[in-house]
Amino acid sequence: MDFGKTETHRSIETLSQKIFRDKVSDGYHKSTRAKTEGFDAEIWRMLADAGLLGAIVSEEFGGSSLSFLEASALLEAQGSVLSKLPIWQSIVTAMVIDTFGSVMQKQWLLPDLTAGKSHFSIAVAEAARSGIASILPITDGKVSGCVNDVAFAKDATVILLPLESEHGIIFYLVDLNCDAATTELQVTSNNEPHYQLNFHAMNIDPARTVSPPDGLNMLEWVLQRSYVAIATLQLGVVEEAIKRTALYVSERHQFNKPLASFQAVSHRAANGYIDYSSLRACIWLAACKISDGQDATTESRTAKWWACEAGHRIGHTGQHLHGGMGADIDYPIHRYFLWAKQLEYTLGGAQEQLAQLGKKLADNESLGIIV
Repeated sequence: MDFGKTETHRSIETLSQKIFRDKVSDGYHKSTRAKTEGFDAEIWRMLADAGLLGAIVSEEFGGSSLSFLEASALLEAQGSVLSKLPIWQSIVTAMVIDTFGSVMQKQWLLPDLTAGKSHFSIAVAEAARSGIASILPITDGKVSGCVNDVAFAKDATVILLPLESEHGIIFYLVDLNCDAATTELQVTSNNEPHYQLNFHAMNIDPARTVSPPDGLNMLEWVLQRSYVAIATLQLGVVEEAIKRTALYVSERHQFNKPLASFQAVSHRAANGYIDYSSLRACIWLAACKISDGQDATTESRTAKWWACEAGHRIGHTGQHLHGGMGADIDYPIHRYFLWAKQLEYTLGGAQEQLAQLGKKLADNESLGIIV
């Protein structure tokens, strides 16, 4: 498998980094710290104007038909500056609509996303952590109940929601403007707006259902892409955190020597470099398999497990090596710790990923490596 970046991949990486670095600074985060809902519409439009939001969408609907691996460069750039935007949620939902949706759904939803006029949300957190048992059932054509931890749900054009039907698991495109549903804001570690969705005998509109082809587990299909997208976002977070930490210990002196010259400090930072390099390798393997249309059951969960482990260790490394400054909320490094912890537990932490992975391996002898 060739992990070399294509010219397109490098172009997306460079353009994404430029937009985010120009617009999102430490001062920007300070000035927007009190904002708990919504996101920066100006940056969203800039990403759309640059063709980045629709990178993975088919050309006939305004996109560029790029691979999942190439489009993931946008997520890494987002993570490096901690920009609160519904990018991974919109990318995964757009992939579902573009791959399995009806022509009407594609025409209705995809052009506005690529133009930066809309965004999508996705409600798979409970399904990822608790399995099919947590998925709301359709009873007599209606759905009642609640789901938690739905990021950027408010004002989303649609929310991708798994439901249990008589034919198995399907997805429904919830529209809060016309469906019998309400939202309640939930607090998160990184101050990203998440919501509890409450459904009150919501009628299911057949025109907004997305059903899988025969033999495909669409929930698994969605989770694999979600795990890798979150891991890629985490990669941007932890790589920037360790870079900032390395710069800090190089400039900070103790006993007339830079902190970086002390062996314990340099070893701790080096371990952080190994962690995010390992995470990158796992992400590229999983993203390559997804881009090639292959199953990535074990690879996607391995990438998410590494995102949990690297996020935990590098987050604490940054805090530790910054000393007292690491606990100062006016100093930037604490934000990287909070983001790393939030992403660590998004769609399940390390132990949950290992439990899922172990069950998948036990249930399917064709997965994993035979020794």
